[in-house]
Amino acid sequence: MLSLLFNFHGMSVAMLFSTTVLLPTSRIAVDKWAETLFPDPVNCAFTEGGLSYNADDKEMLINNLALPDATRQSLKAMKSRISATCTSNEGPPVVVNTVGEYFGSRFNQFSLPIYALNAGGGCMSDFYYSFSFPETAKTVHDNILQRTGKDVTVISGPGQNRYFEDNGWITDYGTYSKYTCSMIGDS
Repeated sequence: MLSLLFNFHGMSVAMLFSTTVLLPTSRIAVDKWAETLFPDPVNCAFTEGGLSYNADDKEMLINNLALPDATRQSLKAMKSRISATCTSNEGPPVVVNTVGEYFGSRFNQFSLPIYALNAGGGCMSDFYYSFSFPETAKTVHDNILQRTGKDVTVISGPGQNRYFEDNGWITDYGTYSKYTCSMIGDS
């Protein structure tokens, strides 16, 4: 009887300990600033303003965007992780390793446009934003559809030209996927 009580008690302590170890990490809220920035994943273009990285002044610019303070603070906190410079006339966007959630899918990278008038001879990347997810395009698509009702187009990557009218799309790279929001063209 004592042995059974000890085993039962031991399991309870072990289960309690594992729950205590797991709960603190599960209580950390995932930042959802991306949902505020791009609330419509299909027609995602800003109506006014923009978000970019100025390589001359080494700062992230948040221009004319009506954002909640929490979203603005999340974006400003990212600035400390950016150390990008322009090296050619058409530079690639800035890639920031950061975590967050976009309608149920957790991303691990965010890309934003970069420009400079002086640094590296000046440059300007294409004006688009993207989020990289360590999950399949189908999962990202289904999560967005479930939470927003928006059916985001999925294309196979890399290098496929896109021939559709949406500003936002998901690219399937097999082991990971990217949601892209293009500010080029009509919104």
